[in-house]
Amino acid sequence: MNKNWYYNSFAFRLASPLLLGIVVYLLVLLFFDSVNQLATNFFSREVFFVIILTLIFLEINRLVIIFLRWAYPLSRNIQIRIIIQLLTSIILSTSIISLVMYFYFVQFEGFSTITTELITFNLIYIFVAICYNLYYFSLVFLYKRNDAKINEESTKKATLELEMETFKNQVNPDFLFQSLEIIISELYRNKKRADELVNSLAMVYRNTLENKDADLIPVATEIESLVPVLKLFKAKYHDGLEYLVDNGEKNLKSIIPGTLQILFENAIFQNIISDSLKLKFKVEILGDKILIVHSLNKRLRNNTLLEERVNRLKNAYSYFSKEGITFTEINGFLNISVPLLEFDEE
Repeated sequence: MNKNWYYNSFAFRLASPLLLGIVVYLLVLLFFDSVNQLATNFFSREVFFVIILTLIFLEINRLVIIFLRWAYPLSRNIQIRIIIQLLTSIILSTSIISLVMYFYFVQFEGFSTITTELITFNLIYIFVAICYNLYYFSLVFLYKRNDAKINEESTKKATLELEMETFKNQVNPDFLFQSLEIIISELYRNKKRADELVNSLAMVYRNTLENKDADLIPVATEIESLVPVLKLFKAKYHDGLEYLVDNGEKNLKSIIPGTLQILFENAIFQNIISDSLKLKFKVEILGDKILIVHSLNKRLRNNTLLEERVNRLKNAYSYFSKEGITFTEINGFLNISVPLLEFDEE
């Protein structure tokens, strides 16, 4: 776990002994009921000694954590690690602090006995050691939770990228078959028109190849790539297909490539289309969304492959935006709201 831990921070190691030392000194005064001496003793040798003692305490705990990270990593058994670290911290802290205090009070200040002082200081530092280690382990669990979320998001992103690659490079066999069928049937009626449809089909697959490595493309580009698809199926259904498309030239936002083609194919292959049962298809940009509306005359049999592609598209938009794609049936029409996306260049 390569984190910039607080206990190794120069600023923390410099400031914490001073702040924590003053707090410890206040607790000692409270214990001995000597808070009234604070004003006269605040800059005394006693305060300096407590600050030094706190510095030693913090360094002991820092070294304990560093040693245990090597000797008994968190990955082995975190419950045992908590117990070992707490016990090691308390034992080492009390032992070394007791030795320092004995040297200071007996050898330097000339005290004959310091039992009360030892008990008081050790109780305070045991409490501080518990708080210090609890803070450390709370950060450990927080980092672990954040790492788990990051790994989960990374896995989702990797899965989505794989699905998107499949989605963008997948040729819908129904679309290809019907396109070729349209062109062949047109050859018998109007060869010039058939040539135009061949060009339209070529444009469809050229756009697919050009955008296969792009995560997002401008809205206007996506709408432009839909035009040849519309022309192909207009040649098949004639008056059975009516469409109106906003060109999106003024909108600077982006969209996942292939979105409109997939949704149009879904409308074509999931509905009955004839002169009496017209498919009305409309694409309109409304602020931060693109609205696709088409009439509903559903077939009895669903297109499984197309449904899978629509589901992949929905998953992709759920990843890129909070809203995702929404499908709403209103009065015989299906309203599809697709969020437009911001393209941030890194």
